[in-house]
Amino acid sequence: MINYPTERMLGGTGTLLGPSPNALFNMVVEFLKAHLPQFTESLLNSKIEKENGLNSRLSRFITNAADQEIFFAERESMEDETRGNSPATDIGIYLKVDDTGIDPPKITVFEGKRLTTKLPSKRRREYVIGHEEEGKHIQCGGIERFKLSIHARDFKQAGMIGYLQDGTPDSWRGKINSWITELSCQPLNPAWLEQEQLTLLAMDGRVTECSSMVYRNGSQLRLTHLWINLVS
Repeated sequence: MINYPTERMLGGTGTLLGPSPNALFNMVVEFLKAHLPQFTESLLNSKIEKENGLNSRLSRFITNAADQEIFFAERESMEDETRGNSPATDIGIYLKVDDTGIDPPKITVFEGKRLTTKLPSKRRREYVIGHEEEGKHIQCGGIERFKLSIHARDFKQAGMIGYLQDGTPDSWRGKINSWITELSCQPLNPAWLEQEQLTLLAMDGRVTECSSMVYRNGSQLRLTHLWINLVS
């Protein structure tokens, strides 16, 4: 671990001074890529299948494994703590600080979604987009919530964790990209673009890394997608 003193990391109001937000985000991603294989092996020996259980376990794993790092994880990280009904991302990553009088700054956030055909048919595209229920659209899609700035409004980089429970990384990337293409043909606001399709970066054992751009109203967000293959 690189030891960054608190006074070097934070300004007087808890503002990040350095290293850059990009460097911190990349540090978190490299950490996850190095440790997700171990996490995957632990899941293969468990009976956890549902999204909430998977995200809870991953949050604890990150904090435990990051004991010597400069960050920690929080489960159900609220977007606006002044609101009792604030949306919350599945996992928030925060900077460790020595001064307990300073609230730890948030580095980035991750949404976790299952990649499985076992979900009800209306929810099978939930990695990307929500579903209709009683004539109303439910904004529960993973990428969708970033696109609508429900999550990571003030960030330039964030992440998605995919729990791949059947199929292959290639088949799921093909499905997700086809769904994005379909959405690009619909009159939605903000508009979906084919340029938001996932690009494969690496496949290493049970961990697959992809990247995509999310075009929001007035800003862009780069998403790093880390998928763990739980198919026996």
